[in-house]
Amino acid sequence: MKLAIYGTGGSGRELYEIITVTREWDGRWEEIVFIDDTKPEGEFLSCRMVPFASFCELFPADDIEVAIAIGEPAGRKALYERVTGAGYHLATIIHPTCALSPSAVFGQGVIVKDSVSISAGAVIKDNAYINGISMIGHDVEIGEHCQISSHAVIAGNTKVGPGVYVGISACVRDHIEIGENAIIAMGAVVMKSVRPGRTAMGNPAREIAENKDHQVFK
Repeated sequence: MKLAIYGTGGSGRELYEIITVTREWDGRWEEIVFIDDTKPEGEFLSCRMVPFASFCELFPADDIEVAIAIGEPAGRKALYERVTGAGYHLATIIHPTCALSPSAVFGQGVIVKDSVSISAGAVIKDNAYINGISMIGHDVEIGEHCQISSHAVIAGNTKVGPGVYVGISACVRDHIEIGENAIIAMGAVVMKSVRPGRTAMGNPAREIAENKDHQVFK
């Protein structure tokens, strides 16, 4: 089995380094390749790099799995639909330093980086990306295509909708809901639910704008 990392930006480089320096994954993949639709075929980090159209011609779906390595939730969703629509399976990659409850549930294509704590009954849905040293409380639901940044804390029984971006060191209280495509700014202290498509920031966090184009990095 081979692994394709979709993205050659910061997230792609970080994921490659995690895989290549952590012996937990020795033998899981015989080759790593990169997918990048913005560059011609070539080499990246001493690995083969191809656009997705060429990737589909070169690699049969039963011989490779794909890890989506970009931070923008809308971009993650678009690539998820492209990859799964072409019949490919997404790799779920969880760093061995994580503290995971045995009752936590993980979807297809979930990436969990180093030193993350995920508590009892948490559900991490397809294609979510959880950065290092963050904490996911008991019975939390993280929706599809979300990006949870480093040092974020999501307290118990909170529902984070699809496509949400939670910034660095944000803190979300228990028993609330973060609506689909919302943005939680870095350092925000979220004490009440955030409506879909809204940006919230501050302490306590307040909705300050509407995320009309569902883009975080503009």
